[in-house]
Amino acid sequence: MRLHSSGGVSEGMKTARALLTIGKAVESEHKAEICRRNNITIPTTTSRASEPSYFTQAGYKDLYARRVTARKYMEDSEEWAAEWSQLLRMKVGSFLVDAPMDVATVVRSAVIKQTGEEV
Repeated sequence: MRLHSSGGVSEGMKTARALLTIGKAVESEHKAEICRRNNITIPTTTSRASEPSYFTQAGYKDLYARRVTARKYMEDSEEWAAEWSQLLRMKVGSFLVDAPMDVATVVRSAVIKQTGEEV
């Protein structure tokens, strides 16, 4: 719903932009789920006060441990970490937009002016 005014088009959004954004959101969700299953921590932004000093011996050891862990995960699971192509994002987004359209029903009614009957 946030996409409605993001495309720069006065009547709404461009369909391609919406489909790509939905595909990108699904990609992010997929990668987050894989990280959760494999106990890979997702980096978050923290304040500088809570971070350890990297210029101490303990800081260097911490950085080294993080690099070893990151290298291990990248070597073990390189396939899921690769960026999705625009085509794949478009296909996923179009499927997710098309599926509700197939089952959506709209009930319309009209009144015949001559008889006043509702159709």
